[in-house]
Amino acid sequence: MSNRHRLAPLLLVAAACLLAGGMVGGMVPPARAQGAAAAPAGETAGMVGEVKPGKGRVELRPAAGGDWRAARPLAALRAGDSLRATEDAAVVVVLSGGRGTISVNAARSPYTVPAPDSGPARSDKVKSLVQSSLGFLSGATGESPRAALVTRSVTVPPLVLAPRNTPVLPGPLTFEWVGHRAGRYAVQLIGPAGVVLDRPEIVGNRLVYPPDGPPLAPGARYTLRVLAGSQSPQESWFEVMAPARAEAVRADVGALEQSFDATDTATTRVILRTGLLASNGLMHDARKQVIEALAVTPDDPALYSLLGALYERTGLRQQAATAYQEAQILMDAGRPSAPTPR
Repeated sequence: MSNRHRLAPLLLVAAACLLAGGMVGGMVPPARAQGAAAAPAGETAGMVGEVKPGKGRVELRPAAGGDWRAARPLAALRAGDSLRATEDAAVVVVLSGGRGTISVNAARSPYTVPAPDSGPARSDKVKSLVQSSLGFLSGATGESPRAALVTRSVTVPPLVLAPRNTPVLPGPLTFEWVGHRAGRYAVQLIGPAGVVLDRPEIVGNRLVYPPDGPPLAPGARYTLRVLAGSQSPQESWFEVMAPARAEAVRADVGALEQSFDATDTATTRVILRTGLLASNGLMHDARKQVIEALAVTPDDPALYSLLGALYERTGLRQQAATAYQEAQILMDAGRPSAPTPR
């Protein structure tokens, strides 16, 4: 698959271009339209993970009946749902309860999703972690509002992308906002005692918090303020997670990592790590996982769907629509235009 006009791997550039100088129609994420709507954790038997359409199709038929429909990344699955792949297409099914993953290709089609309590889990701990991850992801793949049209303008306010109204893990921190790469912005970080960082002129749309800057206190709320010219300042808040809680989250992520085996794809690992971090409220750190993965695999529709889900949860409707749109483009590339007759 060529990288033709592909949106920038980090999608931040794409969102910036859309908001600063373009317009896009809304796109509704397709998960619920497939009949595999988000379900309570106790009812979810699995989730569609990585999808590779190739020259074929990946399709889903709900247990309740109905026609075969295109399967989309992150769609929640219930027991009895069926998936099939044609030609060289393939899909990874992430089973609930820490039961691992199943790769479905044409030779293994159709595949019927087993009940949540069937098959051995890797451990009670892993079962709990996977359920937490899938619980967030299944809830995050609901129908999104259509994105508003954005008119051409060079005065669009610098919308804060990250960190955006979220706790963050202790460690290096980068501030990001939607804006021109050559634009000039004033950036302030304000803590309980006043201004912590003041940069009156930053060129571009990101700023790394300086390693020699004032230490950020755990539990304190900080406000990031970005201003362009005479526009109203754009703000978001974040809190550094307390050390004990951060250590517990990192231990859980480590336990989840250790549960992976050689058959688990890199995308599957990113999906589950991201869901686990997000289920702990760490939207900024969850987004970092996806951005880093997209830098390595920019043509993965599951990663764009995942990014769209995170943006949707943080109220970034335009960015969510852009991410879902890119996932759709990647899913459609090289795919037959009509459903496979059968």
